[in-house]
Amino acid sequence: MLPVALVLAALSAIGLVALKVPPSWIDRVYTAFTRLCLWVAGTRVEVHGLEHIVPGQAYVVVPNHESDWDPVVLMAALPQLRLRAVLKEQIARLAVVGRALLMTGNVRVERTDTVSDVRRIREGMAARRPDVSMLFYAEGTRSRDGALHPFKKGAFATALGYGLPVLPVGTAGTRRIWQPNTIRIRSGPVVVMIGAPIPVVGLGPEARDALRDRTHAAVQALRSEARRRLRALGVEPGGLD
Repeated sequence: MLPVALVLAALSAIGLVALKVPPSWIDRVYTAFTRLCLWVAGTRVEVHGLEHIVPGQAYVVVPNHESDWDPVVLMAALPQLRLRAVLKEQIARLAVVGRALLMTGNVRVERTDTVSDVRRIREGMAARRPDVSMLFYAEGTRSRDGALHPFKKGAFATALGYGLPVLPVGTAGTRRIWQPNTIRIRSGPVVVMIGAPIPVVGLGPEARDALRDRTHAAVQALRSEARRRLRALGVEPGGLD
């Protein structure tokens, strides 16, 4: 059911872009599709910290990355944000789905050509609507061992370059739901913890590394709290603390 729904959602998004409908229509497709995914898969999402999100404000959103289920969870759990993502090349190459994602404001990166990736991110940020937040998985790829790994610099250079606050997010539970190298999606709960935004006003490019380190510490704390809450529900998140 989910593969069929994915293709239908992608075709709907392509059609809406072609018809030049208001962007809010496309946002509804994202929200409806991701919520359908969670319902079909039996994923129950517990969200904390929504009070940190200011309506209409755009952010560079930086969560930990434990599973390919993460983007589905965040798109559904954060409908207050008009959220688009930096995508790996493999996703962008998918025939219908990749085309829909790129046409609706997501950005493709290859991770083997830094110059081209920087150019594409800049083009994507320049073309985005002012209220659109950009999702970066700053670890670069999902964690193979379930630990939180060091962050790369692209998200923080983007935040500084466009004056957007960084929104740290910690999640727990997605690794158990969709484990690496499997096609089975298991039912179960996910906890999402949203932290206080980290402002960048007045900071220059030289603050990039300090912003990265501050965000990593914030995501680490939020992830730890999400894992604690998941265990309180009687579910072991897997991976490494």
